[in-house]
Amino acid sequence: MKAKLALYNEVEPQIEPIDEHKLAVADTKPAPADVPKQGLYIVDYKTLMKPTLIALLIFVVWAIATWLL
Repeated sequence: MKAKLALYNEVEPQIEPIDEHKLAVADTKPAPADVPKQGLYIVDYKTLMKPTLIALLIFVVWAIATWLL
């Protein structure tokens, strides 16, 4: 494909055919994968007591109101 403008001239470069044998055969052994340490991703998660109790209280009030009505 060629594009020709007033001040710009583009020429398509030659493309070599793909050699599937070269792509399929490796010359060297692959480098080992860089695996992240598991200790960096462990989260010390604590349930927040006050918001949990408030949410439980709201749920109980909703459940009783639904049952009574």
